[in-house]
Amino acid sequence: MAALAEAADYAPASLYTYFPSRSALVAAVQERALVSLGAVAERHLAATDHLVATAGAAPDVAALARLCAFADLFLAAPERHPHEFRLQQELLVTRGVEDVEDAGRVVPAAMGVLDAPRRLLEAAAEVGALGAQDPLSDPLGRPVEATVARTLAWVVALNGALLTDGLLTGMPTTGAALGTALTDALLVGWGADPDRLRAARSLSASWPMTAIDPPGDRS
Repeated sequence: MAALAEAADYAPASLYTYFPSRSALVAAVQERALVSLGAVAERHLAATDHLVATAGAAPDVAALARLCAFADLFLAAPERHPHEFRLQQELLVTRGVEDVEDAGRVVPAAMGVLDAPRRLLEAAAEVGALGAQDPLSDPLGRPVEATVARTLAWVVALNGALLTDGLLTGMPTTGAALGTALTDALLVGWGADPDRLRAARSLSASWPMTAIDPPGDRS
């Protein structure tokens, strides 16, 4: 709990003042962080809408550039939105901090955050920047939307890449560099043309971080 309190920028004792249980407290703090990160993602989408409109790029390159820019936004989160991001990372590696009911209350906020990359992947598929995917099923045999599966795979890959920065042993690369490489590998695996992806990378690299992560309520 001390680590979670530090990540959320609260004193540990003060966290218990208004909540009936540890689980309820963690769920409330997590929901607040997710809502904040969701607002960051929505500002980002609006900003890249404008950047793409003024770039004059082909639709497939523009769609891939927006995916690249979102990956850059995500990979910069530890520095640009440290409290919210560190809290989510702590919860990813801390088991049993929420009961099922409290965790369920966080799901809408979590899905709100995931909706931004899901929309970007969907848009890229619509303009042919990414290929179609075969139908998928969950462990109970129920159909899963292909774009949702891709979203989860991408976000998990980016999170995992950033977690490597906390390893005690030396790594030959950074989490951000690894996340960029994983993003490119996933996009090519999902049907992106490597040459068009390189053009998209060049386009997104011309957008400064302050443009793809416009100011809001800073952490």
